[in-house]
Amino acid sequence: MNEVSDARQIARESASLALDGAAWSVTLLTDGEALANAVAPQANSLYRYLQQDQTAATPLLESLLPDIRAFAMLLASTRRHHRCSPERFADATDWLAARIVVLELSHVAVTLPELTQLDEANRRLKLLSEQLQLTLSPAAPVLLTAPEAEPGVLRGWSRQRQSGMLGTVHGMQSMLMASRLVAQQCRQRLQPFWHGLQVARRG
Repeated sequence: MNEVSDARQIARESASLALDGAAWSVTLLTDGEALANAVAPQANSLYRYLQQDQTAATPLLESLLPDIRAFAMLLASTRRHHRCSPERFADATDWLAARIVVLELSHVAVTLPELTQLDEANRRLKLLSEQLQLTLSPAAPVLLTAPEAEPGVLRGWSRQRQSGMLGTVHGMQSMLMASRLVAQQCRQRLQPFWHGLQVARRG
């Protein structure tokens, strides 16, 4: 993707997406990846978004969505590694691709520097689709106007409404309830996928 020439087209798509009532907003606090790859992540950085934007849907806690971690590990396992364990088994691109699949994201908000990472996440999903003979849909970018993305937060849009989306109530209890409901919904939807994968690997 050419970041400069494509920026205007992405901006136009971002504007039209905001008017598309079929796209449901998803806000994910990426504490699952932070807990997996840091010794002691600071909680303040994970929840700062709650004070900054009260218009987004109820944020979800990635740490309560185990299928995201499992899918990130699956993607990482398909690549060749050295004999010794790498410092980080699943990288940030694996986690992004996993979020796209598990939450069925059709669009992901990115800054210009993050466009390359989204392209690579989509490429890995395509390769996995070919290996498993499944359809794993990629996500299109929605360009952020901010120079840098908010750390610890992923904003996306899904064509499927998540059952845990409770509006704009951002209390901890609402986040926990929303995350658990969405985790259950994702697990039920992905159960055939995980079962099929186990059967294929045993065969």
